[in-house]
Amino acid sequence: MKKILVAATAALALATPALAFEVKWGGDFNNRFSYSTQADLSTNTALSGEGNNFVNVSALPGIDTKKEKNDSDFFGEIKYRLTLTGTDDDKKAKGVLGFEFGGRKFGQRNGLDFGGDDNIFEFRWGYVDFEVPFDPASRLMVGLMPVGYNKFLWSDNAAGVKWVSKRGNLGYSLGWFRDDVGNTGNGGGVKLENDDAYALDVTYTIEGGPKLNAFGIYLEEGQEGSEITVGTPPVGTGVGTFAGTWDTMDQQLWLGLAGEGQVGALFYGFTGIYLTGEIDAGNGTFAGGETSLDREAWLANAEVTYKFDKARVKAGYLYSTGDDDPTDGDVENFANIDAYMGGFGSVVVFDSFADDNTLVSAPFIQDKGLNMPYVALDYDLNDKASVGVSGLYILTAEDVADEDDLGIEVAARASYKITKNLTTGIEAGYLIGGDLWDELASDGDGDDVFRTDASIRLMF
Repeated sequence: MKKILVAATAALALATPALAFEVKWGGDFNNRFSYSTQADLSTNTALSGEGNNFVNVSALPGIDTKKEKNDSDFFGEIKYRLTLTGTDDDKKAKGVLGFEFGGRKFGQRNGLDFGGDDNIFEFRWGYVDFEVPFDPASRLMVGLMPVGYNKFLWSDNAAGVKWVSKRGNLGYSLGWFRDDVGNTGNGGGVKLENDDAYALDVTYTIEGGPKLNAFGIYLEEGQEGSEITVGTPPVGTGVGTFAGTWDTMDQQLWLGLAGEGQVGALFYGFTGIYLTGEIDAGNGTFAGGETSLDREAWLANAEVTYKFDKARVKAGYLYSTGDDDPTDGDVENFANIDAYMGGFGSVVVFDSFADDNTLVSAPFIQDKGLNMPYVALDYDLNDKASVGVSGLYILTAEDVADEDDLGIEVAARASYKITKNLTTGIEAGYLIGGDLWDELASDGDGDDVFRTDASIRLMF
């Protein structure tokens, strides 16, 4: 396999002049080292689990905030990403391939070889992007691509077709994407259907003012013929009681408006998203005996950053609705598709130097929402070194056992640019658990969490 790959790459390189194509490699080689007093929390996404559809959850199962023997851990990890881009001389067509190797700890069994571990290699991107004939202002993207929608809703990759156009200050796109993970003939009679997403995205830049982005995404997911034991929720959903064979259909429509702009040294941004839709249980029943549930939820974020000579001060607020009653026939908690939750300065709860191994990977806590103010201060010591501190007050939007306070996280960081492409850094965070954090502990008394990450990252 290696010989074939080398030969193919060499052939492509030799053929480049004749094909009138420019071929470039890009890379992001991230080496990460992490220590946590409760490492089991760092790899547990029970509090959010991006892509999980939490419905009718009365508690927050799957996590114990009490520190036990051997919970602490130190590890090293690699995550290497390579991107190959081939572009013709006229810039009218290009092909993109993206790969990810790693995301595995040093010495992990089957972790650093190709011994059958399907997490060691990821095919991230594979698409063609070309100018639409007779319309130079439009392009068509076909294949597995970065979707590029709002960061709180859908910012990862998906396979589909996307038409993009840019005319002056106005840009817009139409997209269709498919998540067809089911099949027939698998012995279980389970087939996923209607796993389609349709997206409309419009961006307008006001002269001397903000850039506004309006978007609408409709997602229709269904599953039929799956046997569910009474009282047992489908895996990964948190859905309440079903009876016998069930056929579900989940229709979700997100409508959103986001904007960003600058007034002097003040930078600002905002996002507002409204979610509506319906979940039909088919011949099953939800908690409370309902056969269908109505969705109505929303998310809001506002953030401002003021830049001094060498310093940046940021303040923001994130709120997503939660569900306060699992038996009223309404689903009032915000859900998303697939998003990256970095950028808040968190190390323990949200993200750090890697975009996985995080306690919360979506802008909500199961179906209880999120209520979170946050602040950050960063300072450039010189053109190579910077330091910073952050603070986050993390609460759920709806109470769990009459509590909503997960805790306060404080974090500090420093980075140094060794060369133009090579950066090293370290972050440390401490979570002071609140009343809800204690409620999640096996003995009613949760322990605070310390976590630190360091990285050596080469990007080209």
